[in-house]
Amino acid sequence: MDIFSLSSLTAFVICELLAGLVYLKNPKNKVNISFAVETLLIGVWTLSPYAAGVSRSNEEALLFTRFIYIAAILMPPAFLFFVYSLTGIHSIKKERNISAFFYIVSVFFLLNSFNPDFIKDVEPFGLSFAVVPGTMYYLFSLFFAITIVFGCIKLFITYKKMAGFKKKQLLYILIAFVTAGIAGFIHLLSAYGVKEMYPHDLLVISFAAIVLYSIVRYRAMDVYIAFDKTMAYSLSTGLLTALFIVLVLAVTNVFSTFVEIHSFQISIFAALFIALLFNPFRNRIHTVIDRVFYKKSYDYYATIQQVGSTLTSMFDSQEILQFTGNIIYEVMGLKSIYLLSAKTGGGYEVVYHTSKKIKRKKNKAQPPDPEESIRIGNRSGIVRYCRKSGDIIIRDALPEIEASLERDMIGKIKDDLALFHAEAVVPVIVDNRLSVLIVLGEKLSGDMFTNEDINLLNTISDQTAIAIKNAGLYKDKVHSEWLASIGMMSATFAHEIRNPLTSLKTFAQLMPEKYNDAEFRDTFSKIVEGEIEKIDGLIGDLLDFSTEKKSSRINNFNLVSLVDETVDCVRKKMELEKKKIDIRKTYNGDKVYMSGDAAKLKQTFMNILINGCQAMHGEGVLTVKIKPNGKYIDVTVADTGEGIDTGDILKIFDPFVTSKDMGLGLGLAISKRIIEDHNGRINVKSKLSKGAAFTVSLPVQN
Repeated sequence: MDIFSLSSLTAFVICELLAGLVYLKNPKNKVNISFAVETLLIGVWTLSPYAAGVSRSNEEALLFTRFIYIAAILMPPAFLFFVYSLTGIHSIKKERNISAFFYIVSVFFLLNSFNPDFIKDVEPFGLSFAVVPGTMYYLFSLFFAITIVFGCIKLFITYKKMAGFKKKQLLYILIAFVTAGIAGFIHLLSAYGVKEMYPHDLLVISFAAIVLYSIVRYRAMDVYIAFDKTMAYSLSTGLLTALFIVLVLAVTNVFSTFVEIHSFQISIFAALFIALLFNPFRNRIHTVIDRVFYKKSYDYYATIQQVGSTLTSMFDSQEILQFTGNIIYEVMGLKSIYLLSAKTGGGYEVVYHTSKKIKRKKNKAQPPDPEESIRIGNRSGIVRYCRKSGDIIIRDALPEIEASLERDMIGKIKDDLALFHAEAVVPVIVDNRLSVLIVLGEKLSGDMFTNEDINLLNTISDQTAIAIKNAGLYKDKVHSEWLASIGMMSATFAHEIRNPLTSLKTFAQLMPEKYNDAEFRDTFSKIVEGEIEKIDGLIGDLLDFSTEKKSSRINNFNLVSLVDETVDCVRKKMELEKKKIDIRKTYNGDKVYMSGDAAKLKQTFMNILINGCQAMHGEGVLTVKIKPNGKYIDVTVADTGEGIDTGDILKIFDPFVTSKDMGLGLGLAISKRIIEDHNGRINVKSKLSKGAAFTVSLPVQN
């Protein structure tokens, strides 16, 4: 079998398989039917060289050729029918009239297919036979050329109007049929004595390869093939192996015939040849497959890991949605993305949006303005579908699910997708409730969403759902703790304020009876003043704790003088001279200038000093140290009291936590906030029965 016959038979088999594949994927679709018919006819016509090559006589070759040319005659109208179905212009009356003319002409040639005026005879031509054209053959050649050019122009006009991956689908279909048309022209030219330098059927094989590529890459004609990467690698490796075997056999044949080298020597050479070149070629082919069929700009597993690790540390729903939107937008390379969240009153409202600024034609609909409040109702097509199925919506896959949906559902889904210029919608389901809709625009590359993309989107959707649920639980926990704090504060405040009020009430009741008693009046005035100060102090603590505003009273002061004044103030207030508490001061120098709110810092040191004195129960040593520590100044207050339990150290700065019989437990919480407002920090070290040491570190500012 010569190369012309081999390529002819190969092209026939490939075309028939391709026709069957496209038809079986959607046997009710006009586009699929017309393409299958056209490809089937192309395949039959490609048998011409093979049939002529196996013919035993001139008469047999002529008979085969005339039968095969029936397919060639039917090809032009079949091609037009495919073009009209694909472009949707078959509904235009003018176009129908034009196509009717082509059909009538084809019928004329069909009726004359065995007329000697069409094909007179066949004659040997190179390794095969060539047609001896009659008068009608010249007309058919012209008709064939006009039909192919006319159909390709219609495809090109439609291609110019398309956008995105639909445009790419049509581009490859156009290239494929231009290639097939050139193959047809080369075959027709052989009837006029133009010798083929190579088999024209190789172009037909290229036609099939281009169509198959458009199917695998862009789902042309709504045909979807799950072409696994491992399968692609295996197939490419198999084809490469077959190619090497053919090359080795060819080389063996040449060397054995012309050079007279023994087959054993050739086998050794072939083994070395395969060993040296097979792996580099295989790796190169795998790289090409990755770039052409599975090209991507993201690492699937790295993206999942990044999303999972980030979302686990997020407890704010808005931050979660913003992160999810950003990661999908960047990873997928989208033109736009919208996130719509369920609202209490019903419906879904856009809470996040980002997009590339792309110039659109004025006559094209614009996506919704992200600055406006965009809301879709519960009766929306995408909402109803996502609630019912929980599946991702891919615009190109809608024909596959159309049969399983209600009549008006597909239309509503398409309207919703058109509103956002969307290609896909990803539902986020939280506790069996549609919580968020992630609406994805077209990819910047114009590519379709692959299986890997869909798997990634499903995984991100699940992780987002878990994060949103955790955020809700965290919010509930914080709210519960806030309510508990309010309750604790109320109870503590009521208890603390009741004691001075009880004293005031008692003395007020005794006032009428003992008003003339001078001693009673003196005692009454002192107690009333003291109790009012207590109440005022409680209210002051609450106000200090409740305000989150930083102090605006910034002044320069000497920290050593401030601490020393505070120590003296505490000594007088606590009447330490009457107790067995000794204060030891160790200052490293007498001047350390700083800027800040001196009054607030004095309050902080006073709280710490008073706590230290109270922890020693009237007996012990209170040590106050000031020493530089790099860019900070450390002020340490250490007592020799009972110390603090290890488990309680982390809690002592929480509000309403106290080990004393009196007080709200706000002193250290307020002190910590004041220190942090001054960009400082406070640390605690403690040993039970030996005491505790509080160290305040403040940044030095000259």
